[in-house]
Amino acid sequence: MTHQKSKQYDFIVTGASGNIGRHLIPLLGDQGYSILALGRDASALRTMYAKHPQVDCADYEALPGQEICDTLIHLAVRNNDQPGTLEDFTRANVDFTNAVCAHFMRMNGRRFINISSVQALDDSNDSPYAVSKRLAQRNLSASLGAGLDTVYIGYFYDESFFGKKLGILNQLGIFGRALFGLFKTLKPTTSAQSLAVYVANPENDLPKPKILTDDLLRSCLYRGVTRAVDVLAAMAILILLLPMILVLWLVIRLGSPGPAIFAQTRVGKGQVPFTLYKFRTMKRDTASVGTHEVSVSAVTKAGKFLRRTKLDELPQAVNLLRGEMTLVGPRPCLPVQQELVNARSTLGIFSMKPGITGYAQVREIDMSRPQELARSDYVYMKVQSLAINFTLILQTAFGRGRGDRIVSGEAPQG
Repeated sequence: MTHQKSKQYDFIVTGASGNIGRHLIPLLGDQGYSILALGRDASALRTMYAKHPQVDCADYEALPGQEICDTLIHLAVRNNDQPGTLEDFTRANVDFTNAVCAHFMRMNGRRFINISSVQALDDSNDSPYAVSKRLAQRNLSASLGAGLDTVYIGYFYDESFFGKKLGILNQLGIFGRALFGLFKTLKPTTSAQSLAVYVANPENDLPKPKILTDDLLRSCLYRGVTRAVDVLAAMAILILLLPMILVLWLVIRLGSPGPAIFAQTRVGKGQVPFTLYKFRTMKRDTASVGTHEVSVSAVTKAGKFLRRTKLDELPQAVNLLRGEMTLVGPRPCLPVQQELVNARSTLGIFSMKPGITGYAQVREIDMSRPQELARSDYVYMKVQSLAINFTLILQTAFGRGRGDRIVSGEAPQG
């Protein structure tokens, strides 16, 4: 047992021996911050941080004797790569977190930084890790209120460490870094440097939920692959499905007066208006408003089928070819939907191209809930990757995401 004499530190860090702690703590120490590093084995911690005089080390028995705390960084966790039942994960990620929180409150701490994973943001993720982290978040929020600062991160790395799973890349120099650049397009990632900047600067607030990940929109590789997939998909639709497109065009023309193709102005990337093309599913002269504001009586007989099967989206292949849309992104809204436009503008959503399907759509969040929709778009913006995009396309193909509701409660596409 180690008894650490109580003094005021800039940061108290739990789970200091883990991957995040081993790379985050030296970065903070090099900036002159005083740190109390806590873990199960104080001796191992002292060896680990022997070259960092700003870091004191102790085991968890020292926490009850600590009287003052400004900022606590909670890293202690049972990770998703470890085996165990939900009960095992609950003991580590919920019960222990509650105990740490109680000490933090006793010390009248100011800021409790709870590090979580973007996996916990997905309510459909029922892994023991994700379930336990969401429960811990709810408990902390109820106890700490504004004192809680939960930040969600992706795959963790720093400039010379690519994580345990990709350890071989650490030995490959420039080639390893190039391969890691490819890996970053496949899943959300977070650098130690960006996390250090965040925890050291409480004024650098993020929209909620606070997600700290690398910006893939700045990756030429990600943009290039995404664009290539968009073009290939558009060509496949226009060439392979041309007979179906012609049949649908004829059915629409014969089924109700008016053109078969519906063209409507939508808000695109950078809030630049563009013309979106769809098969017409509503009667001619229907008001140009959000789908959720339209009466079910405005939908044609053919339109009901087209919306249910999502075939009304096929003409958007033209928008894909023209680069105005992408396969996966926030659904484009109308210029008159000002609440949604404003919410998306505040969160930076218009830095992305609008999509034919999207993260919010497969979660049944439509434009009748503009604030919730904008927040869901924000989550996608922060966690987007080629793997997530592929998953969303598959979910859409297999029927997820019915789109905006009509006034009657039916669910057509947005």
